[in-house]
Amino acid sequence: MSTRISSTWHWAWSRESVLEITAGNAEAPPPVSGWAAATGEAIFIRVAQEVTEKVVTFELWDGEPAPSPGDPLPETEETFALDVPTGRLAFSGRHGLLRNGFTVRPGRYHARVAGRNRELAARGGFDGRESYTVQLWPESVDSASGLVAAAERVAMTGYGIFGFYDDGDDVPEPEVSDTWFSATRGAVHVRPMCELPEPGIRFELWSEAPPSDVTDAGDEPEVETRLSFRATHGSIGVQGVATGSHPGVFELPPGWYHLHLLGYRRSVMPGIEKDLYARNVAPGDEEWERAEGIERYVARFWPDQEAERRHAAEERPPERDERLEAIRAWAKGRGLAVNDSGPLPAAIVAMYDASH
Repeated sequence: MSTRISSTWHWAWSRESVLEITAGNAEAPPPVSGWAAATGEAIFIRVAQEVTEKVVTFELWDGEPAPSPGDPLPETEETFALDVPTGRLAFSGRHGLLRNGFTVRPGRYHARVAGRNRELAARGGFDGRESYTVQLWPESVDSASGLVAAAERVAMTGYGIFGFYDDGDDVPEPEVSDTWFSATRGAVHVRPMCELPEPGIRFELWSEAPPSDVTDAGDEPEVETRLSFRATHGSIGVQGVATGSHPGVFELPPGWYHLHLLGYRRSVMPGIEKDLYARNVAPGDEEWERAEGIERYVARFWPDQEAERRHAAEERPPERDERLEAIRAWAKGRGLAVNDSGPLPAAIVAMYDASH
């Protein structure tokens, strides 16, 4: 029986009535005679209505998914072969390649695309929003191993800082620092080079230590650090200092983790920002949206079994000394005042030894 590994949903615009989901560079849509078509690295959906955003849900499964009894049946459904060489899926819409897609382990996948509420949308109805689900499962076992789940977000900054944190209670805040990051056991603050356009953050959960030679869009990391992180609630949230918190952004089962935090394209972002402002390019413009996420951070988690054992031992209550307990019970039976824990007075120990 197959299992869903991760999922996320997005709003997406079509372009000339075609919604493109690409695993490579944005490209011109081919002729779409039916409602959907695919090339090696892209899926094209001819939407029923152009003027509204579409809800697109991505799901990663470890095998071919079975229909869920609680889900409404799709009006249309097709399955394609899809190459995902970079591990990243994105939308190509009105403003070119868009942010906040879906991340999987690079490889070849089956992609089942299902459409719902198309007939209602075609009649001009807005009561039921036109939506699509893209279910992916690997063609081979290798594509599913290692990387368990991943998700991407654009990070809202405030006072030059954004961060992520364990959704559990009583998480200590990192101290304010002039360095590019600061951290506690359950929270991390990042100081990006630019607040606007906003940086991106990608979370990855691995079953074991991931490859150390990691790049993003072919670029090497400019900064990186390795930390220890504890998840207590089962998920982490994203936080922009003074802009609010968004819990439940990424599922992270409770436990201790190695955290490899990397930052990309920090050096080029100030020049991009200066050029955009010099040409009066503002938020909402096509160029501005393409610049969001150029400065990117990647947080890679994998289980830290040694830390799990170490902290479990530290949190385990100390074993009670059987000899001290015997002396304590003997003393109380004779009406002597003794404490309930810790060392006993030497005189009482001597009396006990003399009587035995």
